[in-house]
Order: sequence, then C-alpha cells, then structure tokens
Amino acid sequence: VRPLRLGAAAAAALDALGRQRGATRFMVLLAGFAAVLHRWSDAREVVVGTPVAGRDRPELEELVGLFVNTLPVRADLSGDPAFAALLARVREACLGAFDHAQVPFERVVDALQPRRDRSRTPLFQVMLALQETSLAAARLEDLELIPELLETGTAKFDLTLVWEPRPDGGLGGFAEYSRDLFEATTVERFLGHLATLTAAAAEHPDRPLSRLPLLTSAERHQVAVEWNGGRDGFASRQAIHHRFAAQAVRRAEAVAVVGEAEGADGPIPVHLSYGELERRAGRLAVHLRTLGVGPESRVGLLTARGPELVVGLLAVLRAGGGYVPLDPAYPDERLELLAADADLVTIVADDALVPRLAALGLSAAGVGTAGAAAPGLDGTGLDDAGPDDLAYVIYTSGSTGRPKGVPVTHGNVVRLLDATERWFGFGPGDVWTLFHSHCFDFSVWEIWGALAYGGRLVVVPWWVSREPAAFAGLLARERVTVLNQTPSAFRQLTHEAVAGSDLHRHPALRTVIFGGEALDLAALAPWWRAAGAAGPRLINMYGITETTVHVTWREVVPKDLGAEPTSPVGVAIPDLVLHCVDRHGARSPVGVPGELLVGGPGLARGYQGRPALTAAAFVPDPFSGRSGERLYRSGDLVRYRPDGDLEYLGRIDHQVKVRGFRIEPREIEAALAAHPAVRESVVVVRRDPPGEARLVAYLVPAAAGEAPSAAAGAEAPHPETLQPGALRGFLAERLPDYMVPAAFVVLDALPLTVNGKIDRRALPAPERQEAETAYAPPRTPLEDVLVGLWAEVLGGGPPGVDDDFFAAGGSSLAAARLVVRIREALGVEVSLRTLFDEPTVAALARRVDAGRGAPAPPPLVRRPAA
Repeated sequence: VRPLRLGAAAAAALDALGRQRGATRFMVLLAGFAAVLHRWSDAREVVVGTPVAGRDRPELEELVGLFVNTLPVRADLSGDPAFAALLARVREACLGAFDHAQVPFERVVDALQPRRDRSRTPLFQVMLALQETSLAAARLEDLELIPELLETGTAKFDLTLVWEPRPDGGLGGFAEYSRDLFEATTVERFLGHLATLTAAAAEHPDRPLSRLPLLTSAERHQVAVEWNGGRDGFASRQAIHHRFAAQAVRRAEAVAVVGEAEGADGPIPVHLSYGELERRAGRLAVHLRTLGVGPESRVGLLTARGPELVVGLLAVLRAGGGYVPLDPAYPDERLELLAADADLVTIVADDALVPRLAALGLSAAGVGTAGAAAPGLDGTGLDDAGPDDLAYVIYTSGSTGRPKGVPVTHGNVVRLLDATERWFGFGPGDVWTLFHSHCFDFSVWEIWGALAYGGRLVVVPWWVSREPAAFAGLLARERVTVLNQTPSAFRQLTHEAVAGSDLHRHPALRTVIFGGEALDLAALAPWWRAAGAAGPRLINMYGITETTVHVTWREVVPKDLGAEPTSPVGVAIPDLVLHCVDRHGARSPVGVPGELLVGGPGLARGYQGRPALTAAAFVPDPFSGRSGERLYRSGDLVRYRPDGDLEYLGRIDHQVKVRGFRIEPREIEAALAAHPAVRESVVVVRRDPPGEARLVAYLVPAAAGEAPSAAAGAEAPHPETLQPGALRGFLAERLPDYMVPAAFVVLDALPLTVNGKIDRRALPAPERQEAETAYAPPRTPLEDVLVGLWAEVLGGGPPGVDDDFFAAGGSSLAAARLVVRIREALGVEVSLRTLFDEPTVAALARRVDAGRGAPAPPPLVRRPAA
C-alpha cells in the first residue's frame, strides 16, 4: 500500500517527547499505533506483536543466522487516557515484556494449544516493527541497493506495520495486510489516520486520545459536507391538513379513502371522496371544539383500522389539536396510563368503544355520532393549528419501564414530504395502502403520502394485512402504486408472489418502500428472481419516531445481492444532518462503527412531560457552531461506506425492533416484576429456527415463602402461575400484544459474566412451550400433516392436536406462514381469521375437511399424557 510518511519536524517532536518521558522511539510509535487501533475498534486493550533481534547472548554474536523472536506487548487504553499517560503505560508494558524476550515464542503458543484456534495467531493479530537502519542508507562497492517492498503472497498477520528512518530525518513506513480482511483503500485510510494522530500527539501529548484528530481535513469535509444533508431548507409555514384541504378543493369528487365498515351482515365497502371526507371531518372538528380542543390539545384516537380512523384524525387536526394514537387491542390499564400521561382532553373513538371508555372514566366522542351531531356545520373558519403546533404524539416503549410520548409538529411532517419529493414524484395518480397501525409512525407517511398529493388511500383491514394471499389480491384489485412494508411483512408477500401470484408483474405497482426494521438484502433474492427487470423500484428508508418517520433514502438494486449481508440505509434526507460518532462524540472514520446522531428540522420536540429524558436524548450540536441547534442520539450503530452510504449495524443498547415496533425490553421486565411469583427476569429477542424474530422472557421464580413484590400486594401464588399461558395473560392485561413474549423460560438463576452482568449469550434457546392441556396425539393422516406443518413453522417438537397455536408462542406472522403452508401442502384455503378463532390442530383439521367437502371427523376423546 501507499507508503507512510512523517516529516522530519514531526519525527523530531516524537523523539523529544520520548526523551521527556523516558521512552524510546519504538515505545512512542507503539503508543500511536495502539491509539489508532483503539479509535478504530473501541477496544480497551490491544496486544501488538513485535520482532526482537534475539542476539543478547554473547555466544550468538559471531554466528550467522536469524535469531529473531516475537514478543507480544499489551497496551491498556481504558479510561480515555491522555497520549502521555498511554505512553507511560506502554513504556511499563514494554519493559516488562522485554524482560522475557528470550522466551521462545513457540513455547508461549504451545501453552495455548488445547484451546488454540488454528485459523489465527492466538496472542495477537497485528504487528509493529521498527527498522532502526534504513536499507536506503546501505552502501556496497559496485552494487546499488534499491529498497522495494516485496509481496510474498501471504500475510503473516492480519496487519503488520513497519517503520524505518528516512534520509531527510523523517520516518517512513509500509503495511502488510490480509486481503481476506481488508481492502487496500481501508489500509491506506488507516495509515493516514496513524500519521495524523501521531503528529498531533507529539504536539499535544496531554490531550485525551478521544480529542486527538484522526480524520484528515479532506475526510472531515467529506463526512460533514459532501455526504451530508442540511444544505436544503424545506421549512414550511403550513399545517399538514392544509395540504389535504387544498386537494379537497381541487379534487372534491375524487376518491380519497377506500376501506370497510362493519355492517350487520359483515364488512361493507366504503368509498369517501375528498369533499365528503373534508365535510365529515369538519363536522366532528366543530364538536371537538365544544369539548375544549384547540391548539396544543392532545386528543386520543381509538379506532379500528378503517375509514373512520382517517375521519377522526383529520377532525382532531382541524380542531387545532394533536392526535394520540390508541389501539383498541390495548388493555384497559394501558389506555388509562396513556390517557393520564398525555393529559388527553377527550378521546375520539369508534362508537362501539365509547361505553368501554366511559366505564374507565375517560371522556370520549364517538367518531360517527359526534360527526353527525352538527350536520349544518363543516368546520369552516376554525382557528386551527399552524406549522409549529402539535400534530401528533406517538408513544414508544420506554427503557425506564414506562412508555414515552414523542410530540411531532405539523412542520416536521410537511418538510418530510417536501424534502423527499424529488426522489418519488408522488401525485394524484398514486394509490397507497394504510397497512400499518396508526400507533406506528410509518402510518404518518402512508396517510399523508396519499392525501397531501391528491392520491387514494386504501385502508387495509387487519385480517387482510395478516394474510399475504388476501393482501396480494387487494394490491392487484385496487391497483396500488406505492407500497410501504416492514421487511418482515414483505417476506410474507414475497412468498405469495413466488408461489404463483402475479403481484410482482402487476403493472400498477411502481414503488416499494421499506422501513421499520433492518433490511436483509438476501431475503429479496426470491422477489427479484420472480419480478425481473420489470418489477417496481425497491427503496430502503431508515427512520426514527423522534426524527419524523424517515432519516435516510437508498434505492436497492439486484447487484446489492452480491454484497456482504448488511443493511444499507443510504444517504441523508436533504434537510437533515447526520453524524457517525464514537462513544466520546468524535466523528468516526469511514468503515468504523459509531452511534448515529441526527439533526435538522425533522427533530421532534422531545418527550412528552419528560424533561430529563429529553435532555439526555436531544443534545446540543457541537458541530454546527450555532447556538440552539440540537442532535438526537439515536442509539443506533452505523458506519459510513466508502461510497458515502450509511450501513445499519444494530443497537448500542438492548432496544429491539419486532415487526417494526420499537421495544425496550426493560418495559416488559418492569411488567414482569409486578408478578408476585417472579424474582427477576430478562427479555431478549431471538431468531431461533424457523428464523422469525421473537421476544423470549427468562424468569427466576421467587423462593418458597419469599415476600412478594410491593407492586403485587398479595401472597405468592402457586407455581402454576408461571405457566406460559398464565404469564401471557398477566402481561396482556398490562402491555400491547406485540410486547408480550412468544416464549417463557424458567431458570434457577440468570447466567452472569465474570463482571457480574447478565450473560445474554448464555441464555438457552427456548424449547417448545409445554401445553397446558393433556397431550392428544394426531389420530388421522390429516391431523398428522397439520402437526408437522405446525412444528415446521414454530420449531420444536410436534404439538398435541388440542394445543393452542398462540399459547405455544405463535405470532400473527407465524400464523400467516402456517396458513400458506396449509395451502401449499393440502391445496385448501384456511383463513387467518379461522386460525385465530380456532387455533388447534383438531379444529383446523375439521375446517380443512369441510373445505374439501368431506364430513368433519368426530370429536376427539382427550387422553391423559403418558
């Protein structure tokens, strides 16, 4: 690779620093090498190998031969020391190591033989050598010596760095590296950072390592300016529903929303025009104003997924308030908690849900009856909200055990549409789906991507959203052009397309936008094989609720399949600024992981009523140079690729995403702590076979006679309360269904690391959940097939025919897979609703036989387990 050089002045400064600190030139160079390795890897300790001459013994002085030995030197970089302090540590380590320089290296290696990994050197993977005499200075009679680095074809270590003096008084160097691990450009960047940091350390030895410059000036400009957003301003002086109102004037008769309403005999199709939707929302808005709703008011929105949801949402905004999404599936305790935390003025709810809210003592306005209460009014002239006022508050899981609300303004949303418009070109001809829950911020993008541009919004019923075949049919029937999906949901849809649907050849579908969770590029291979070049564009957008839905954009193309299995998220939305920083807040170089910080007009206000939490997450921007600028600490681990794209790597904490929902395991653990039979717990996400991400709770039961927790307030119950079904029911009364673990594992004690922390890697994989009914084996060939399909989908051993699919850890996505496998294996359609209503093999067998036109088998006689 390109030679490494330090000028004569920098080399002299290093030598002077060494003399002041009682260190040799080698020790100073080793400290610099260790510092850059630390900044690249965040390792608190590095071990560097170095060759020693091996001629300290008198009897070897006159002999010809190679007596070089290899010596490992350990450098301690903990605590962000100043370079001078690191040099002192390195000096002590070198002196101690050189006392044992005559111990043959192979003896040390042989001592590790029982546990040695022969694919790598057991003591170190990097080496540093200092050639005290330059080959260029050598002179032989009638012979010219030209120093060249010869490639041997094999790297002895992952990375070897060689320094040597130069005739001009400076230092030169080169690197040998493993091509299996590094590209030449990566090593060149490393050498550039080594030169930058080493020269700065000589000038400022008392600075902490984190404050020594690493990036060159060209690199700093690249990551701060060339690869960043923030240069284009999209600040709008308009509220989001004003965009809709303008479309309602221009396209009053055009269909705005398509969906279903519950009728006496089943679902009824509903089509609302822009004009009708505007009028209905206006009438409801007038009613909400009489209830005290105005700018900055917070109004709950508790509706099923249907056209009424859009009516209620628009009404809240037109009345000047901000809506707070609530799911009808939430337990009463959750609804009461969120209503109190958000200080709701009232709750707009489906008419059928008003009595439930009244029983809880919560004020409610029925979206249907209240909207019809003022038929002569349309809300014209309401003093509604402006761009800086509240639009919505979405609650996310909280690391403190309590959910936290994220208030987002109208201006946050409007600038998102404006800043991304050049990439998509949305318009009146587009048909969108509202596929996601309004409690998930992806829905904000879906709703306004359609209604702000005069398009049509198809509200997908919950059951259809969980049945890939039905959803594929809806996409084709409604001629959907823009589809938003989490990667998990799209995998189910891909399976449907590959299984024979012409979805991927559907001419209307032009764009698929991913978000909500990491995208596995390899999972897109079946789709591309089926769709070919005629398929829709695939776009990956990384985003965060606190930064208004989306942060980055990247088009995914078939050649990405040949890349490493990573999740590229692309470039910043033009009005946002992104910084990838290490744990000390310094910019990370290209290729080096760091936390993503986000700034710009997409940032939410903070957290509802949580000033301390807001201050910890929304921090002053040290890079802008302007007072009042903020950055949001995402907690996501990313790195820049050489082409400027960001790559998502995971989390720096234990926060997880399951089916697009952001979950703090500590909130689930806090709910489990209220159980009187649980002493301690830990919740993790696992991807055991068949590979779906699912929550698993590990519990340590309270000892016999142990006092229950204060939160429980009752005597410790019978151990049967730790059965999965009982635990699931306990949590279902406190948490949304997506936060209830799929499996529960009871342990005698949680495994710990040597430092006394929970060793999450040592947590065992859950076995199939024991059935809480007596085991009943399959009695017919059909039941035997269904038992096999169930085991294939959920993993583990075969179930009994009376076992409950969901009590055994099945999720809605797993249920969708089972429905697909039944259709493939047996050629019979079983709806997802059937599986939810009758989630046992015995019931499914009766439905399958009924679907074939055969009589249902007689009821099974339950037999006790052997």
